[in-house]
Amino acid sequence: MSTTAADYAWLPDHQLHVAATLAHVDQTVDRVIRMVHDYTAQEPLSFKTVVDGDQVQAVVTAIAPLPEAIPRLVADALTQLRAALEHTVYAEVQHLLRRSLTAEEARSIEMPASTSLADFEAWLNHRRRRGLPPLQPSAPLAQRIRALQPFQRRDPDEHPLKILVEYTNMAKHRRPTVAAARLGAVHPDVPNPGLAVSQPLERRPQPGSGQPIHVNDIIATAPRGAYIPFSIWTTVSLQRPHTGIWNIAAKELEYLEDWVRTTAIPIIVTGGREVTPLPPQLDISTGYDDLRSELPQAGASSAAERGGQRIQAAVARAGLTEVLVPLMGSDMSETISEWAATLTDDAVLERVDRLAQARHSHQEALKATGQLAAEVREYMGRHHEPDRG
Repeated sequence: MSTTAADYAWLPDHQLHVAATLAHVDQTVDRVIRMVHDYTAQEPLSFKTVVDGDQVQAVVTAIAPLPEAIPRLVADALTQLRAALEHTVYAEVQHLLRRSLTAEEARSIEMPASTSLADFEAWLNHRRRRGLPPLQPSAPLAQRIRALQPFQRRDPDEHPLKILVEYTNMAKHRRPTVAAARLGAVHPDVPNPGLAVSQPLERRPQPGSGQPIHVNDIIATAPRGAYIPFSIWTTVSLQRPHTGIWNIAAKELEYLEDWVRTTAIPIIVTGGREVTPLPPQLDISTGYDDLRSELPQAGASSAAERGGQRIQAAVARAGLTEVLVPLMGSDMSETISEWAATLTDDAVLERVDRLAQARHSHQEALKATGQLAAEVREYMGRHHEPDRG
C-alpha cells in the first residue's frame, strides 16, 4: 500500500531525526542478516560417521568460526535503537519546555527501564527531573513513558525495553553482544523412524530453542547399513545478558527493531500506536533538503522481512531448476540456473507463484512451465550464441 506525506503528519518536525536513525538501524540489521546468511549457507558444521555396534553416528568434527563483525554489528544496531528512544524523549522534553535544556537538565533526560512502579516513580522524582513540567507524574509525556515500562508486563525480563537495555548496557560496558552458532534442527529429508536426532525440527522456534554445538557432539544416529539423508539447520543466535536465553539473531533483531519503530516511538510522540509506522528503508546515504518528503518514497519492508524474502527466493531458484530440467534436459541445468540467478527476488517468487497456481490443472501446468522454458531459451539465445568465427 502506497503512502503519502499526510500519513506521517503524526511525526512533528522536531522528531524527524528519528526517521533517519531508524533507517540507519535497519541498514545495520540488513548487514547482519546478510552476513548470517552467508555464514550458514557455507554449511559451517563438518562431521564424520562413526560406527558403534549396529549403529552409525554423525559426529561433529569442526565448527566454522563466526565472523567477528556479527556481534559488533548487532551491538551497533541495538545501541542505535536505544539512542532512537533517548533522542526522542530528549527532543520531546525540550520541545514542550520551549527552551533549551540546561546542562544539568540535559544529563537527567533518558529513557528509563523500570521493572517496578516504585522504581519508575523514583525515577520521576529524582531531583534533576522533578522540576521539569513534561516529566511531572500526571504530564502526558510521563504517562507515555510509563506505558512503555517493563513493569507493565507480567514478566518484566521479557519486555522488549528491558531486553534492549540489557543488551546495550553490556555492549557499552563489558563486551559486544554474545553470539554463537547453535544447532537449530536435524531432520531427515524424507520422514524415517530409523533416524534419531539430537535436535528435532521445531516449526516455530521460540527464544530458548535449539542447542549449543561442540566438537565431538553426536547429532544423529541411524541403523548401520541404512541410507537416510538428512539436513542440518545451523542458526546464529544471541544470548540475552540478563536471562541467558538464546534467540535466533534475525528474530531478536526483528522483534526489537519492530517494537521501537511501530510501538515505542509512536507512543512517545502521540500517546498511541495507531499511526502509519515510519518506513525502515529510507536512504540516508545522501542529503535531503526536505527529509519529510522522502518518507512516502521509502520502502516499507524491514531488514528481517527482506532477509526472509531473499531466503525464499534462493529456495525458489533451486526449485525452478528442478522443475525445468526434466522438461528441457539435464544438459540445460547450468543454463537454467544461470537464468534463475538473473531474476530479482520478486521476479523469481512471482514465477514460482505462477507455477503453484497452475498445479491443479495439467494443461495450465504445462502452459506455465512452457512459458518459463521459453524464457530460458530466450536467455540462452542472448548469452549463449554459438561461435560463428
